[in-house]
Parts: sequence; structure tokens; C-alpha cells
Amino acid sequence: MNEQPTSSSQAVPSELTVLHEAITATLKEALPQIKLVEAYPVLKEGMALPALLYAMTNVAPGLNPGDGRLCVSATFEAIILLESKRAMAPLQAAILASKLLQLVNEQYWDVDFVDQPSDMQAMPAEVLPELHRCVGWTVQWRQNIYLGDTAWPWPDEPPGSLVFAFDPDSGPGNEGQYVAPEALG
Repeated sequence: MNEQPTSSSQAVPSELTVLHEAITATLKEALPQIKLVEAYPVLKEGMALPALLYAMTNVAPGLNPGDGRLCVSATFEAIILLESKRAMAPLQAAILASKLLQLVNEQYWDVDFVDQPSDMQAMPAEVLPELHRCVGWTVQWRQNIYLGDTAWPWPDEPPGSLVFAFDPDSGPGNEGQYVAPEALG
């Protein structure tokens, strides 16, 4: 994706912007019992609960796909918050965390530049002082993201310039047995 310059108040279009929008939309649709789903939230008293807040918290180099794109292994963290006065609030938070794990499992967020999530885990959260009236669980996962456009650094060849040979019918003297890809199948 080509990035376009924008004002500082607007997110720069990129795979990361598209991915976060897709994650938010998927979470809202799949977990209607969550009243607030937000990426990179500003924590404040009085926000709607239950809430699912998430962010990308780490990025490390991934395996080079060899096609001109950059692969990064991104860590995502989400926290599910519930009012602590709810009956069985810690259990309800754990149930919502398990539903989130189930949703994240094998999730590609309807985009074509991510791999399947890995290293998923959930645990009780240490709630910040600003949210002392809440209980929560955190969910964490890693996902490879491919940034940029694919590139083919070699010149395009005309049809018929690529042929296959299969041993033992390959090498000098066997050129007449070579097959074009179009003829396979």
C-alpha cells in the first residue's frame, strides 16, 4: 500500500490502519455483549462497560517473504473490563476472555496481508488505579503482518520462455521433452 501524507490529526493509510479497523469491526460484530470496543483508548472513569480495549504493543522483524514486502511479527494485547460489582464478575471476565481467544484463533480479519495468530494466551489483568471499579482479563496474541507492495525485480518474460523438465528426461539432448507451464494440468 502506498502511504499518502496527511495532517497529523489523521491516521496515515497503511496496512496497520486497515488491520486495526478490521479488528475493531470484527470484534464489535462477533461480541455484541461488549458495549465498547476501542483501539488505543484513553482510559477514563465512566466509560461503557463491559469494554474490550486493545493495542499493538510490540513489533519485531518476521521472516522475509522474499517478495519485496516487510514481514513484522506484531504482538497484540486486549483487556476486557467489567464492573466489579457484577455477580461473579471475575468469572464473567474469564468467559469473555475465552470467547475472545476463540474468536482470535485462526482469525485473518478479512485482510490478505496477515498470517494466522499464534502464541495466544489469557490471564487475569491488574486493573489500573483509574479503573478501580473494574475487574478484567487480558488476552495476548502474535500475528505476522506483511507491509508494503510485492515487487518482482526481474523483467517480464514472454510466454513460452519458461519450461519444465523432469528427470531423467532433462538436460542436453532432451530439450524436445520440456513442457511449458500452460501445458501442465
